[in-house]
Amino acid sequence: MRYKFQLIVGAFIFVYLLVSALVLNFYNDLAMKDAKKEAYYVLEGINSVREYIAGVQRPLIEQLKEQGILKEDFFDERLLSSSYISREIYNIQKKKYNLEFDYKLVAIAPLNKAHEPNEFEAGVLHGFKENKFQEFVKIIKDENGSQLFVGLPIKNQSPSCLACHSSANAPQQMLEKYGMEGIEIPDVNETVAMISFKIPIRAIFTYHLQEVIVIMSAITLIFGLFLLLVYKMHRRGEESKKQTEQLMIHQSRLASMGEMIGNISHQWKQPLAQISSALINLELYQERKKLDEAKIYEFIEETSKQINFMSETVDDFKNFFSPNTLRKEFKVLEVINQTIKILNATLKKYQIEVQLDVRENFEVFANFNEIIQILINIINNA
Repeated sequence: MRYKFQLIVGAFIFVYLLVSALVLNFYNDLAMKDAKKEAYYVLEGINSVREYIAGVQRPLIEQLKEQGILKEDFFDERLLSSSYISREIYNIQKKKYNLEFDYKLVAIAPLNKAHEPNEFEAGVLHGFKENKFQEFVKIIKDENGSQLFVGLPIKNQSPSCLACHSSANAPQQMLEKYGMEGIEIPDVNETVAMISFKIPIRAIFTYHLQEVIVIMSAITLIFGLFLLLVYKMHRRGEESKKQTEQLMIHQSRLASMGEMIGNISHQWKQPLAQISSALINLELYQERKKLDEAKIYEFIEETSKQINFMSETVDDFKNFFSPNTLRKEFKVLEVINQTIKILNATLKKYQIEVQLDVRENFEVFANFNEIIQILINIINNA
């Protein structure tokens, strides 16, 4: 029964761990998908800003130049650089909402040295240029730990972009600031750069942290209640088993009570006969006037001896039938001798000789009377 209960508890723990792992894995995947979706959303927003600058803002400034409102060589990155404007918009959002995303723009032939790719980013950018993939997502490790890297390509789709990125057509102020000697004009729809986000994995895991805590608490509570129910059922079964065992022991004692009473009667016959004989002798000595003080003391000693024997016999059987004996330490030879003493009359009746060969008189911790009952049953059934 105990091993069955342990097996059930082990199965419950295994199922609990399995369900917990599945739940955590589900929310981990969900958090990763949400992080990718959020990164795509922000990156597409940045691309939209770049498209607006290329399609609306730069042409409008060119019109102002043609109208003479602005100088022909006018260049201000705060108005004309989509990379600068996108970065500033991101910095405002990052400060306002305490974002942990790391936004970056890298280019194949960057005008700004800050946009030069590292070895990993150069490989991804090269893959975009060769159309190996339309988007790039990967978990990477850097000096800040594990990060989710999400990258999207930037294609050269606007004539205004082509103008600024060629040394022949670029504004003089832009040439002075960046220096563009040897810069080739990229083709239209050619991948020229990449925008990317690096999101800390630890930040991703907080996306659904509250939901995970609630779900895991509910699962733990449910499994805890099931385990409590199983434990109570186990305790009830153990108590029922113990009561059944006690009942069987009690019934066994009742069944052997008649035999024990017969043993008492048989063991009392000899001391009663000796007491009776001593009384007869005492009476004869009295009639013959030979009763002296020595004879009286001899009679008292013999009678006391037989009465003590009878009293011990009653105590032995009384202790055997006592229902409230506690577990204690005792030598194995002690319980064997007590069993033989109780069965002495029966053994003599059937002329049974008991030979003991106790090689080690070790100590045990048990219920003394229950061990006697077991030994009595073994001897009676032998």
